[in-house]
Amino acid sequence: MPLALLPAMKVAVIVNAGAGSVGTDKCEERVREIRAAFAAAEVEAEIVLCEPARLTETARQLAGAGAGKLDAIVAAGGDGTVSGIAAGLVGSEVPLAVLPLGTLNHFARDIAMPSGDLETACRAIRDGKTEAIDVGEVNGHLFINNSSIGLYPEAVMRRDVERKQGGRRKWTAMLLAIARVFKRFPLLSVCLATPERSVVTKTPFVFIGNNEYSTDMRTLGQRTTLDSGHLSLYTVRCRGRWHLLYLLGRALFSRVEAVRSFETASVTEATVMLRRRRLTVALDGEVVRMSSPLRYRIHPGVLRVIRGTPETADAMASDDAEVTSSPDLAPARVVDPASRAASRAGQR
Repeated sequence: MPLALLPAMKVAVIVNAGAGSVGTDKCEERVREIRAAFAAAEVEAEIVLCEPARLTETARQLAGAGAGKLDAIVAAGGDGTVSGIAAGLVGSEVPLAVLPLGTLNHFARDIAMPSGDLETACRAIRDGKTEAIDVGEVNGHLFINNSSIGLYPEAVMRRDVERKQGGRRKWTAMLLAIARVFKRFPLLSVCLATPERSVVTKTPFVFIGNNEYSTDMRTLGQRTTLDSGHLSLYTVRCRGRWHLLYLLGRALFSRVEAVRSFETASVTEATVMLRRRRLTVALDGEVVRMSSPLRYRIHPGVLRVIRGTPETADAMASDDAEVTSSPDLAPARVVDPASRAASRAGQR
């Protein structure tokens, strides 16, 4: 067969069948859009639908069956979906690609994958370069973005209550949740132990990132590297909500590190100990109940990902302010990984 007739790329696209809630017609329309976008980018794509609880298992099965046949496994969704699929690809030779369909798409932004237009994102996957990145772990749970305790996981739990009981939209529920948690402002008594030192403090949060997050207020929350082999730890010593607001106000005019009450560290491992035995921990935007102590560590270079090219990163500048909501894709045809692999006709 002439090379020109061979598909440029073969991918399996995993879609979270439980993300959100839209009608069947909208689901089918979205699936058609994804297929059409990959076809326009000259990428052969097969969509695999699964329940949220099976994202990791499905990715692991696809990677095993598709080794040498698939060029990538694509996570179509937001950060929670991407994180679940990434966990199943740790240690695999099949790289992770991301089709951003979430609200904020933090991980997609950090690997220069554009959101907002499906065809643009599919072309970015096709033209991207594969690299190995780090993955964080806490008590056996993996994360690709960050983990935290304190204000944020409390707000996420409160948000879910607001959505379930009040029927509010996601962002409205989150704003109400933040206001209520901030009013109560729980302080944690924690001991932070790293290979270099131990600190005992009272804080409203402990934030641990997979690699370093920018603390410059102009680029706050962005990462320039994902392969440093280090976790970044952030916390703050404060007496209450107004003190925290004062400290944040000071940080607006300088880097966070310049405000003495903020603690930052770059480490390969850390232990967070609390008086309470069980606590709620946020992992890539999802919340999990865990037992204290929390033992964090970094796994360098264990996840292969497709990163957008520098040209793609430059083109994303105009899309950064654009918010893309993630529709729920109801079940269509669920592809069994083994039968899908058997039907492949070799590698391109």
